[in-house]
Amino acid sequence: MKFFSRAIALVLFVGAAGAQAQTSTPRLLAGQAPAQPLTKQAYEAGKKRIDAEYKTDQKTCRTVKGHAREVCQVEAKGKADSARAELEADYKPSPEASQKAKNVIADANYDVAKKNCEAHKGDAKDKCQEMAKLAREAAIRQAKVEKVEETGGPFGNGAAATKKSSKS
Repeated sequence: MKFFSRAIALVLFVGAAGAQAQTSTPRLLAGQAPAQPLTKQAYEAGKKRIDAEYKTDQKTCRTVKGHAREVCQVEAKGKADSARAELEADYKPSPEASQKAKNVIADANYDVAKKNCEAHKGDAKDKCQEMAKLAREAAIRQAKVEKVEETGGPFGNGAAATKKSSKS
């Protein structure tokens, strides 16, 4: 019973970490393209904002000690990496860029979860790491599914193709 409550707590934590890893930039729904890609100026401004937030997050991490500091640093790096990937996907929108951004977010969440697992010992640590790995794999699979839906799949008859044909 303890394992299931820990597993649920880990899933909730990974979900919360995923929410933290995302930026305040509004994200589009799967299959939805931005009206226009970001301009070069907006892209450069976004990179500077992300770098500034990362530096601020690093300063915040210096105020905590021990394992919490290590977790904080991994979270800060993951948040910055995720924001950069999302910015890149908005600057050069494509199904591949969107999938790459989602994979970066999955990897960032995985890194945070693994770092949190280090606080456990023995079997609990192993189970924690396994749950983190499963959550990462599920997120990557979901990104692949969304890419297929967005592109219409190998035969061009997916959700995106259906939406296009129904608009005609």
